[in-house]
Amino acid sequence: MNKKDKIRTEFNEIIKQINSKKYNKWYTLKDLVTIKNISYKSLKNMVKEVYEVYSPQGTIRKEGRRYCIHYSILDAFKLKRPRETTFYSHFWLSNISWATKDYYDKAYHQYLIAQLKLLIPNTNIIETIEQDKSQRYHVHLLADSQPEDIEPIIESLLDFYLDSDKNYRLYCEPVYNTGSSVDYLLKNPQ
Repeated sequence: MNKKDKIRTEFNEIIKQINSKKYNKWYTLKDLVTIKNISYKSLKNMVKEVYEVYSPQGTIRKEGRRYCIHYSILDAFKLKRPRETTFYSHFWLSNISWATKDYYDKAYHQYLIAQLKLLIPNTNIIETIEQDKSQRYHVHLLADSQPEDIEPIIESLLDFYLDSDKNYRLYCEPVYNTGSSVDYLLKNPQ
């Protein structure tokens, strides 16, 4: 085994160890038809290349005639010429969440989201409002604007409606894995 192969093998082992500690969600090709809005035949044509790249890392495996695909590599399945977009195939750029210090009701958070949509009319947003263990509502959003562009707008909106930046926590970061981010938002749809 030459040095390059040895490094690749070590890298794949490290990836396997990291993935074994992560959330363990697996999909089949039939699941991807719905999630990615790609035909089964197209997915079957793609899976061979994806399998060759990701099987050494343990993120795709074959059980009999069925492929099991780890959630972390869903973005590897893309059409060369995209079709109609779905939540999963849309190009989300920002993963946003905010939590308030005080116990505002769901309607108030919906009002804040509506105001945000008025401030950024050219940005697509999907949102969900959840309750935490202490029955306090918080908001999760995905947006197709860059985090550095949208964060100041959200901060000014929350500062205006919540009186101070000490009354809320805001997280705005890039989307690293579209499939996982959309799954998280859709687990508790409104």
